[in-house]
Amino acid sequence: MSTVEVSTSVGPWMTAVGEISRAVNAGEPLEVLLTLIAERVCALIGFDHCAVMLADDDQAHLHAVGWSGLSDAYVALVSDGAALPVRPTGPHGDSPAAQAFREGRSVAVPDVGVADDYGRMRSLAPTQGYRALLAAPLRTARSGLAGVIVAYSTQARAFSALEIELIELLADQAALALETSGLRADQQSVIRELSLANAELRTGRAAIERAEQQHRDLMAMVLADVGLDRIVGGLAQALDASVTVEDSDGGLLALAPAVGYRPPPDAAARRRGPTRAALDVLSRQFEVVHVPGSGGTSKAWVAPVVLGGELAGRLWITDRRAAPEPFERRLIERFALVVGIELLRQRHLRDVERRLSGDLLGDLLRPGGPTHEQGILDRAAALGNDLRLPHVVAVLAPEPPQRVSRLGELVRAGVDGPALDGWYEDVHVVVLPLKPDPMDALRRVSALVEQALPGLVVATAVGGFTTVAELPTVFRVARGAARLRRAHRRTGVVDVRDLGLSALMLETGAPDTLRRFAQDLLHPVVAHDAQRGGCLLPTLRAWLERGFSIQATAAALVVHPNTVTYRLSRIEQLTGRELRLPDVRLELQLALTVHDIIWLAD
Repeated sequence: MSTVEVSTSVGPWMTAVGEISRAVNAGEPLEVLLTLIAERVCALIGFDHCAVMLADDDQAHLHAVGWSGLSDAYVALVSDGAALPVRPTGPHGDSPAAQAFREGRSVAVPDVGVADDYGRMRSLAPTQGYRALLAAPLRTARSGLAGVIVAYSTQARAFSALEIELIELLADQAALALETSGLRADQQSVIRELSLANAELRTGRAAIERAEQQHRDLMAMVLADVGLDRIVGGLAQALDASVTVEDSDGGLLALAPAVGYRPPPDAAARRRGPTRAALDVLSRQFEVVHVPGSGGTSKAWVAPVVLGGELAGRLWITDRRAAPEPFERRLIERFALVVGIELLRQRHLRDVERRLSGDLLGDLLRPGGPTHEQGILDRAAALGNDLRLPHVVAVLAPEPPQRVSRLGELVRAGVDGPALDGWYEDVHVVVLPLKPDPMDALRRVSALVEQALPGLVVATAVGGFTTVAELPTVFRVARGAARLRRAHRRTGVVDVRDLGLSALMLETGAPDTLRRFAQDLLHPVVAHDAQRGGCLLPTLRAWLERGFSIQATAAALVVHPNTVTYRLSRIEQLTGRELRLPDVRLELQLALTVHDIIWLAD
């Protein structure tokens, strides 16, 4: 199946939004307005044909009202009053458009030739010559489901998540255009019925012109790519209010103005009855919602930022002297669409960066190391990482071994600065510069994981390298330490950068074998200290670290040399080993390393 490149640049999208808005505000007939939307679907997402279909009054059938690229014969077929029943008697009369309308969700058909569940589509497709289609519902706040957008491709093709999200964004824009067009028609009807005075008409016209100028100013800022902060500032100035953009979890994305800013309700206030009820309404609508006074914010309004039919963020308006006028509500809703497109663009860029980062790590960690070092360095530099400088590699090993999708998000939330991260085998790998000290960032990540994923054990081990050629070996050592801690269900961060000969053991040994080796050798000493509150294990560690010097060990522990001699003798009795033998000293050193990796953490 073929794939098609789609535009995620903000400029073409905002140009399209501006054209649709101007058509709505100019009072263009509904057929002209929906035809314009169909043309923009084809141009922006890469489809060959498109139709905007609306349901009749009793929502029994769909019929084409606006279209792009469709033949007269095909339009005549799908415009017939009984051509597309919403609730057919069986699969022979069903269509993807009807299913999308019935179920209120997008429906994709990658290949018409093998789609046996849609008998009506199989009979219609040869008339136009399409092989694949994508249908998205139109939802309005006033009447619920109003119709569908159906986009056609002359080639069979798999539809990506990005394409589905984009057509749903345009479906939201089409629904908003229908809503606004209906409101305009209602307004004109009221004007005709009530014969408003000329002065009132002039006032209303001035308000509309002011709203249009504000909208044009915002669109100009978007097209100039000035960034979300500047655009939010422009909206705050236009509304004479404080404006806040946050993600779906309440994380701050942008705010304005810099001086005199008034925040939206805090977390505690949002849990209170009136505010919670207002936000619950918001989750089911696409319009501006008033939030009752709470937490010092007496006047607040919020609009949803929607991607793919799901809440992706919120646009808050606070510190206004009065409720937004209808034209100001339209401005806020349009701006919410601008934010949605910007969030979608950022999400797409993050997905690309994560994929490139994961591919680069795979080439760095492959057995034998990278084959083209300069190419690796160039790819890393393009992602903001200078691997010519000293770095550390952190290995996060979940228990049970599995790829946890949220782990990567938590890593990126805890790491402030350039980093490479991604999954390799059954562990998540993070490469960080040695300066500033990366241990603080890794401790933050560990704390975030324990808070966000309380049922998951994630053991983290850290190794250091100065050249990319060293990375595969350092990674295997850190992975061995992380797996060893994971097998003992130990969380936290352990630093294994200075293990010396013990690193070879971690690189090649199985976690269960290493654990049994250390337990068999040290268990009598550990049990003695636990039962009697002794200091045999710390004495053994100090003696090994100080080159087997009794005097140096006594000075380090602040005890008499005879005390050290007695404790070492007791260790010989418990282990049945003679400490004067070199091989015994080596075994004890290795066993202590395994014990410390399991039980100690930085």
